[in-house]
Amino acid sequence: MKKRLFWITMMISLCATIAACLITSYVYYGFYAQNAKAQLRTIVELSKTPENWDNEGSINMSVYNILKSVDYSMRFTIIDLEGIVVYDNWAAARTMENHSDRPEVLEAIQYGRGEDTRYSGTVSSDMYYYAVKLNDSRVLRVSREIKSINLVFAGTMPLLAVFFVLLFMVVYFAVHLFTAKVMRPINEMTGNIDMLEGSSGKEVKIYDEFRPLSMKIKEQKVKINEYIDELRHERDTIGIITENMKEGFILINRDKNILSINSSGKRMIRNKSFSLNGNRNILELTRNKEIIENVDMALGENKHLVYDMDTGSNFYRFYFSPVKEQMNSSVAGLMVLIEDVTFQKKAEIMRSEFSANVSHELKTPLTTMIGFAEMIKEGFITDGESIRKYTGMIHKEGLRLISLIDDIIRLSKIEEGIDAEDGSMADLKEIGNEVVNLLKHKAEDSGVELSIRAEKVYLCANRNYLSELVYNLVDNGIKYNKKGGTVNVDIFKTENLINIRVSDTGMGIPEEHRDRVFERFYRVDKSRSKETGGTGLGLSIVKHIAELYDATVELRSRENMGTQITVLFRQNENM
Repeated sequence: MKKRLFWITMMISLCATIAACLITSYVYYGFYAQNAKAQLRTIVELSKTPENWDNEGSINMSVYNILKSVDYSMRFTIIDLEGIVVYDNWAAARTMENHSDRPEVLEAIQYGRGEDTRYSGTVSSDMYYYAVKLNDSRVLRVSREIKSINLVFAGTMPLLAVFFVLLFMVVYFAVHLFTAKVMRPINEMTGNIDMLEGSSGKEVKIYDEFRPLSMKIKEQKVKINEYIDELRHERDTIGIITENMKEGFILINRDKNILSINSSGKRMIRNKSFSLNGNRNILELTRNKEIIENVDMALGENKHLVYDMDTGSNFYRFYFSPVKEQMNSSVAGLMVLIEDVTFQKKAEIMRSEFSANVSHELKTPLTTMIGFAEMIKEGFITDGESIRKYTGMIHKEGLRLISLIDDIIRLSKIEEGIDAEDGSMADLKEIGNEVVNLLKHKAEDSGVELSIRAEKVYLCANRNYLSELVYNLVDNGIKYNKKGGTVNVDIFKTENLINIRVSDTGMGIPEEHRDRVFERFYRVDKSRSKETGGTGLGLSIVKHIAELYDATVELRSRENMGTQITVLFRQNENM
């Protein structure tokens, strides 16, 4: 605006200056021409006495005296009433053409005097002619050269040029100062809007014409600030929500450029170092073929898609939801929600494996029982000794089946947390001694020495669950031991932890099986487990009871040297 105002003012000043020069030249020329004509008329009127022009001698004398009194040349011509030139001081009279058609001569003959201004080819200049009638036979015409306005203007051009340059410099600086002064309040007003509100402590002088504008600016500023604050609040709120979501969140536009992504999204898509600076395409975040194909399909076909990805350690479910524009149904972008379904997937796998294992474990003893029963029924076994043998095996398999069903029911109750908190304080020393006494004869039959060292420790938990936990640990230590081996039970406190430790000197657990021994129906040595009558649920029950009370289970084992399992409970605050 400042430049525009400056140049507009400069152009107006320049045009005014040029116009002033032209007008001055025309005025000067007018005064010059009027003065020249007045001088000439005065001279003619003073010297028009007929005696001064009646013969050649008086004519020459009169011309001489007049030219002597002025500093410019003049032309004197005497013409008779028929237009014949009698005398001319610039040219020979006999060679000149008839002047009866000259306007000034015609007027002088008719009215006594006449005048005219016209261009003369003889002298190549404008000439002013003034004629008077001397007597009844002659007309005196006097003329002088009057410079044309072009010549006058050309003569004054150097002076006008100097004047124009000086005036331009004055105008330039004056306009510069003027525009700076005019624009100062505007610049201050636009440079710091806070000044308009009086919050800066500095008074701003505003033109009265701009006060409505300043008031409008203040109103708009308040509205804009409120709108910005509202948008900032919404942005921060949405940012906090998405950043604290456990689900991954990615927002993509129709060009597949990422608009927003939270930390969970980066982690789940396995690119934690990704930084959203500028326009970054989805290909810069991941090169996973399935993800890119689903993004293209969801955007291209405008439909919701679901994709499950297995990373090896986790299962993620991707929901691709197109975002439509409000004005029409075209796709404006895509929202990708990533859910961690590892727990659900593993639960499905466990349920599937559990169903298969239960079916297998139940089918095996039932098949044996049915087979022996059919043999007796069909009469293949008739002697009493064989019947007692096979009925004993049926009885053993039935007991195994009942034991398996009991373990499954107990495990289900433990998983559901039934009777987990009964409010009673369980004496772990007492529980340990009871378990040892129950399994003492089994240990002796297996040639295993069983011992216990227990402190007086109490824990707020279901007594039956704790007894089941210790029983399964000690029973496993006996089953998978060797003759002459030992099983030691230690119950003690360390700082804020209660320790239940069962150590044996048995065959140990190979390293590749240690991560799976707590799974349902998992057996390291299936043949030995069948011999000992195990159901494969003992350590799984131990793990679930420990998880029920937020305890941890530690396993240490060396092949052919033994196994040590420690369950660590947090000590109750009131103990």
